[in-house]
Amino acid sequence: MLWYCTIGGESWANYEYDIGTLELPDLGQGCCDKLTIRSIAACNGKFYFNGGYDEIGVLEFRPAPVFSSVVIREPIPHPIGFHKEFLVESRQELYMVSLLSRSDPDVVYRFHVHKMDSSSDEWREVSDIGDRVFLLAWWYFGASRSADECGLQRNCIYLPCPWNKCIKIFNVGEGTEKAQDLDEAPMSRQAIWMLPAHP
Repeated sequence: MLWYCTIGGESWANYEYDIGTLELPDLGQGCCDKLTIRSIAACNGKFYFNGGYDEIGVLEFRPAPVFSSVVIREPIPHPIGFHKEFLVESRQELYMVSLLSRSDPDVVYRFHVHKMDSSSDEWREVSDIGDRVFLLAWWYFGASRSADECGLQRNCIYLPCPWNKCIKIFNVGEGTEKAQDLDEAPMSRQAIWMLPAHP
């Protein structure tokens, strides 16, 4: 169920969406579950969600919700093992961060950053996000901020891992990863970013 309130609106409206189902063969023949919106990013008046290597969902309000998709013309080959994608809007451009693991999601052996080329509907791999940082949170969230304003290292991606009491820092230009320990942090299953309202 999607709840929304338009700018200037006085009440919330709900919309029951259907973006397909996921087959669950391990649970038996015919077992499936509804797909849900996961990672989502707003860019140029549209919401992009569930970014993938061959297709991206699109949500627009006209003013009622309208769902569509963008089919990637030259799909990226699907990696082997566990992979997690985050969509991030940065300076009116749409990015996808992919974290790749062989079996343990906590152990990232490779990461990629792609930018959407809207003129050709293709992902283009990049090694530079400029003076920005991408702030990710597991399962649902990605944001772009000025590195200098945040006091963080430019051209890097930050991902808190509360169950391991650390923040993983991925350097986009160098292709490296390091962990900053948060030994004094309490044990938690979730971590969120508190961001100012201005970009």
